[in-house]
Amino acid sequence: MKEVEGGITAPQGFKAAGVHCGIKVTQPDLALIYSEVPAMSFGMFTSNKVKAAPVHYSLRKIRRHQTQAIIINSGNANACTGEKGLKDAEKMARLAAHHLGVKENMVLVASTGRIGKPLPMSEIEAGIEQAVESLSFKGGHRAARAILTTDKITKEIAVETDIPARGKGKVVIGGMAKGAGMISPNLATMLCFITTDACITEDALEEATRSAVNKSFNQISVDGDMSTNDSLFILANELSRNERIKTWHKKKKMRIEDENFDRFCQTLDFVCESLAKLIVRDGEGATKFIEVRVKGAPFPKDARRIARAVANSMLVKTAIAGASPNWGRVMSAVGAAHAKVKPHRVDVYFDNFLVVKGGLGVDAAEEKLGEVLKQDEVKITIDLHQGKDKATFWGCDLTEKYVKINKRYV
Repeated sequence: MKEVEGGITAPQGFKAAGVHCGIKVTQPDLALIYSEVPAMSFGMFTSNKVKAAPVHYSLRKIRRHQTQAIIINSGNANACTGEKGLKDAEKMARLAAHHLGVKENMVLVASTGRIGKPLPMSEIEAGIEQAVESLSFKGGHRAARAILTTDKITKEIAVETDIPARGKGKVVIGGMAKGAGMISPNLATMLCFITTDACITEDALEEATRSAVNKSFNQISVDGDMSTNDSLFILANELSRNERIKTWHKKKKMRIEDENFDRFCQTLDFVCESLAKLIVRDGEGATKFIEVRVKGAPFPKDARRIARAVANSMLVKTAIAGASPNWGRVMSAVGAAHAKVKPHRVDVYFDNFLVVKGGLGVDAAEEKLGEVLKQDEVKITIDLHQGKDKATFWGCDLTEKYVKINKRYV
């Protein structure tokens, strides 16, 4: 596989647009993704009990597994807006469908921004018409800009798989995401949109997506807060006309060994992990990227719990922000993770620098460790010496700037 240009419009048959409709003062705030033909679709959503109106709407519509467009606004979450919010989400889909000339139930909706304010529907209505007129096979970057809130950078990628398409070329997967704060997803991520021209069965698409999300977006955190609007959508429009990717033989009800499924999964894993890491690197106020690796765990769930606990620890995050060689904060987070741990077996490394051996601090020059922690990327490795399972989690440091950004966020 190899990276290519184009983001979400790199796969065949996908157009996109990003426009300014007036939700924000000057920045683009309305994005549209469109497939020339109906696409097979799958979605994952926040497990937060307080779900935004577009999440409720798209949860219902995506059960059909057929989608042709997604309309997305930024600057307003349309969350905690009651019955009006639900009607506004429906109206966004209806307006997009009307201007595109497709069925309303083929349009999904997503929103991001401030919670609790009604959508300015007159501006959005004009914006949707403008977005439809602006659709382009080169519109991926503009769409990626239009979904941002406190993000400093756009997050987009496109990758050519090793799966041959009929005619010429190969199957392509493209994606874009947004997120910098309220990042501690469960089941999905902040907002993420993935497109592919692959010909693939519903069960194969779902299996590949769930697996990729669990290894990427469910393994990141900026501040430990889960959003009301987290949504991930993947659309597969089959225009590459490759041999259909399968995982199961429907009639024989047996597993199929499909090399192309493995190739598709590897590429989708790469796309999701790349976008997930971009989100963490762009964390609000962040100055350092943190990778927490746990190995030697007795069970996978223990490895994941410990990795998440260390990456989410406010004390660990602030220590790394200040380049403080306080390994005790890591040990405290390990013990608080509700996992099977034998403290007297635990080793801890900062990068390749051993700081804890068998649960006890190692006599080492703190000056040298301080230099390690001044790097832009810090790796924490925790070896439990209790088994063979492992997990990796990505996070960032916590600085005063995070507080400044969020105390004035309106």
